[in-house]
Amino acid sequence: MSLNKIGGRAAHRLRSGLRGGPHNMRGTQEDYANFGRDVRMFIGERDAKFFIDLLEHRSSHLSNFSCQYNIVDGELKSVFWADGVSKANFQAFGDVLAFDATYHTNKYDMIFVPFTGVDHHKRCITFGAGLIANESVESYQWLLQCFVQTYPKAPSLVLTDQDPAMLQAVESVFKNSSHRLCMWHIMKKLPAKA
Repeated sequence: MSLNKIGGRAAHRLRSGLRGGPHNMRGTQEDYANFGRDVRMFIGERDAKFFIDLLEHRSSHLSNFSCQYNIVDGELKSVFWADGVSKANFQAFGDVLAFDATYHTNKYDMIFVPFTGVDHHKRCITFGAGLIANESVESYQWLLQCFVQTYPKAPSLVLTDQDPAMLQAVESVFKNSSHRLCMWHIMKKLPAKA
């Protein structure tokens, strides 16, 4: 195994073993994992820079492509993008907007947030997508404000899961839209709560 292929938790265990136990170390396993994530999200890193360059290139060459990103202290915090097909989908079927965050399912520990709806054939369609570094009210508000800048017409109904930060952001950005909880998410979480 290559040393550069071990994760933060494995590095913590290795260093802990070399130092005689975790009580002889500074930082927890979580600190080591977060450090790795923070290094990977740094904008100087090739992947983040490549991604931003790709979005900017598409934005400058495709008239119907929109993207916005937020960089704080050289660190990529959030990104939103929508292409021409997404915009056409929202124009035709944007009365109901559903969005849900997938929890840290990529190697950068960023949260993927797809904005979706349903067409007249009951197929799932995409209105745009985003990546955020954390599930705070501010992150969701930033993402929803990007959505509003891209699509000035607000949806009539917004469906989300039971995330309190998401709920607060929806209520502050989509003031005239109704908000409902997605029954699928509630039923999925019910066995764990019962």
